[in-house]
Amino acid sequence: MALNLRQKQTSCIIRMLNLNQLINTPTTGTTTTTNSSSEEVYKTFHLNFSSSLPRPLLENLASGTLEGNGVERISKVFDQYLEFVTLEDNMFSLAQNLCYVQLNDPSAGDKEIEEIIERVVSGLFCVLATLGVVPIIRCPRGGPAEMVAAALDLRLRDHLISKNNLFTEGGNFGSSFQRPVLCIFDRNFELSVGIQHDFRYRPLVHDVLGLKLNALTVKGEKGGPRSYELDASDPFWVANGSLEFPEVAVEIETQLTKYKKDVEEVNERAGGKDGAEFDGTDLIGNTRHLMNAVNSLPELTERKQVIDKHTNIATCVVGEIKERSLDSYAKKENEMLTRGNFDRNELFSVLRGKGTKADKLRFAIIYLLSTETTPQSELEAVEAALRESEVDTCAFQYVKKIKSLNISLASANSASKSNIVDWAEKLYGQSINAVTALLSGGRQLALTRTVEALIEGRPNPEIESYLMFDPRAPRSSSGTGGSHLKGPFKEAIVFMIGGGNYVEYEGLQELAHRQQPVKHIVYGTTEVLTGAHFVEQLTLLGQKMGLGSSSVPSSH
Repeated sequence: MALNLRQKQTSCIIRMLNLNQLINTPTTGTTTTTNSSSEEVYKTFHLNFSSSLPRPLLENLASGTLEGNGVERISKVFDQYLEFVTLEDNMFSLAQNLCYVQLNDPSAGDKEIEEIIERVVSGLFCVLATLGVVPIIRCPRGGPAEMVAAALDLRLRDHLISKNNLFTEGGNFGSSFQRPVLCIFDRNFELSVGIQHDFRYRPLVHDVLGLKLNALTVKGEKGGPRSYELDASDPFWVANGSLEFPEVAVEIETQLTKYKKDVEEVNERAGGKDGAEFDGTDLIGNTRHLMNAVNSLPELTERKQVIDKHTNIATCVVGEIKERSLDSYAKKENEMLTRGNFDRNELFSVLRGKGTKADKLRFAIIYLLSTETTPQSELEAVEAALRESEVDTCAFQYVKKIKSLNISLASANSASKSNIVDWAEKLYGQSINAVTALLSGGRQLALTRTVEALIEGRPNPEIESYLMFDPRAPRSSSGTGGSHLKGPFKEAIVFMIGGGNYVEYEGLQELAHRQQPVKHIVYGTTEVLTGAHFVEQLTLLGQKMGLGSSSVPSSH
């Protein structure tokens, strides 16, 4: 079975740490002096860099080594291609902050945009180098997604020319030798998912308790802070992260009941029930029971620690849910995005009810995105309700502006576009057409639906215009829409430029497991954002465009 992304990256880091420990080990014992200098402990060094070493720094290293007469001691210099963080077995982040703001800033110049795109491409190249695969790249036309896809295609082609490249022909991403598909999207493809509230355990803990790099700190039972790790080493987190929160609460209670029952059984086997003493008539049997009880203790202790951890986390989440009516936000936002409309009285009831300023702002933006057309009088009433709660409306104004530009862009013909439409197309690209994408049928994310179509490779009008890049194919076919390598694919890497979230991650993992046979999907993003943090980025853009008020909304 092939290693997953987390295991592959960890093995690279372990190799690098061990080498650094060896290099930094101080000299011990007696040193022999030759020509007034100490004999060196190590004859040669292998230098490992987590990020690709720029040429100027490489030249500085070379000149410094020459000056120190150490050239013969440098055996090799390695780039380890570790410019990403693996959060789950199938989830990674490039940890590139404010990428959405930088790419959508109206004042950003071409050079600035190119530098951002290059950083994203460099991070993606590291992921592919770690997995050891050259994928088929698919993306919508226009915008950052096409820019990253084209630049990554070029980077891979240039690398594959060298004899000692990092990739094997078949790759080792999954269990088969088939190449995976890399689907690249821009956050504007489905803006609402970055903003909405979600009631599943993993997204809820991230959004409400500020889960960051798989760690969080919450208030403990005795009032002091408690820090927890939530990753693959936590069986409860792995098994229940995708469940709705009420189901998680039931599962915690179930696990606690089972734990208590198992403790009672251990006590009975050890002869400790009701204070019973050993009678001495069956020493061998009693000894065996005692040994079994002792052997059960580590496993029972570990289970109790996991139960206590999630009981504490769930208690903190419940407190936030009650104080902010988060269950109501999640349910009503889902209804709006599914139906495309919402009762006006209920809308204003929510905006004037419980919740933080950020909660109300997110709810108002979801309402704006979920409706195709909204009367100006109603928009003004929504803004007035937000101001009544002292909510900064910059982000709302910004999304309203995007929606207006989107309508203008759709209605303008290619022969006669106004300046503002030209500006909008340059700034947002083709991906803006999906800013107000409504979900047909059930509440399936547009991202999930599109990835499913790209994996299956069947004729589908939704992906008909999508570009395809194959770095192993002749350069003349680069960026074309048609090719024999359209699928179906068994493995996929889905990458979101401008900020991703656990909602999309959960949706893609559900897609992977409902496929027959089961697919393998890795989800990555430039940075993982809560809804509140993403709205803060929308606020910054609103300020840059001179919209709304000037203060950034608090996420609490």
